[in-house]
Amino acid sequence: MKKGRLVKYLMLFCLPMTVLVCCSKKKTQSDNESMGLPASGGKTLEVVLVIPDDIYKGDIKDTIGKYFMKACKGLPQAEPLFDVVQMNPSGFFNSDMLKKHRNIIIIDHKAGNPNKLTKQINYKSYPQAYFQFSTSDRDSLYSLIARYSNTIREQFYLNEYKRVQAAFKKLENINITKTLKSKFGFYLTVSEEFYLATNDDDFVWLRKEPKDGSLGLMIYTMPYKGEQMFEQEYILSLRDSITKKHIPGPRRGSYMGVERRAEFVRDTTVIGNDIKAIETRGLWRLFNDFMGGPFVNYCFLDKKNNRFVMIDGFVYSPRNPKRDQLIQLEAVIRGIKEN
Repeated sequence: MKKGRLVKYLMLFCLPMTVLVCCSKKKTQSDNESMGLPASGGKTLEVVLVIPDDIYKGDIKDTIGKYFMKACKGLPQAEPLFDVVQMNPSGFFNSDMLKKHRNIIIIDHKAGNPNKLTKQINYKSYPQAYFQFSTSDRDSLYSLIARYSNTIREQFYLNEYKRVQAAFKKLENINITKTLKSKFGFYLTVSEEFYLATNDDDFVWLRKEPKDGSLGLMIYTMPYKGEQMFEQEYILSLRDSITKKHIPGPRRGSYMGVERRAEFVRDTTVIGNDIKAIETRGLWRLFNDFMGGPFVNYCFLDKKNNRFVMIDGFVYSPRNPKRDQLIQLEAVIRGIKEN
């Protein structure tokens, strides 16, 4: 890196600034108690960016794109993390409907401003997050966005999970809930659009068949054999063995398997009520056929029963984007509940 560019980079993270992150007291209510707030609006993973037209250009526009519009990992085609819709402040603040949007970023950028970030949760609707940047100079704005972009992205994705979970709860497939409770001692809340495709001793396959595609959820349990079960190769090989046995393709001899020529994204996360899980994202394909799509896989230790648990969501949607459909499955899995 050239010396001048290095100095500028270091300056961005050494600027004096006051950062205030405050949260509305409404967020302390449970997911089912939103204090009478209306449901938030907006499309899946849509973000309203409130910033004047004359400021949203050049480096500022590029910075927003870098942190909020880059391609999602683990999808077969490029799809952005968020669909960012830019609005002028006058249009936003004069609209009660827009102020109830689920995911909002406000940039107040003018001379004399304190350099801070303010957060408000469930401010005008539920689930909702307002993030307001107040900055007096561009370097402070760039630094704040870089520093807090992960926090903002995580909150916006959490909002999407809550939205899907609330929607599916209203249309819950009670029969599937009862089956999973009885079989595994935990359950996932899915809508009536899902049906039980396979129910074996240690395996369940749930399916949803929208037009021109398919969404699948599979649950598999086995005795815990040690930490090596959480290694990436073990997880991928186990998934292959499960799908080869249980997820056949439409053509004779075809079956689902992991697409190992694609990149895998591995992370440690928390699902349900404080369950530590290994998350793996990647692509699947049908062997001896030509179908494929993305999957997201969660593996965790059920300490109470000394079981290894794998829950996997996968999408087949050849003519449509996959990001929003995969979010549905992530939301279902992350909402896992124990009896």
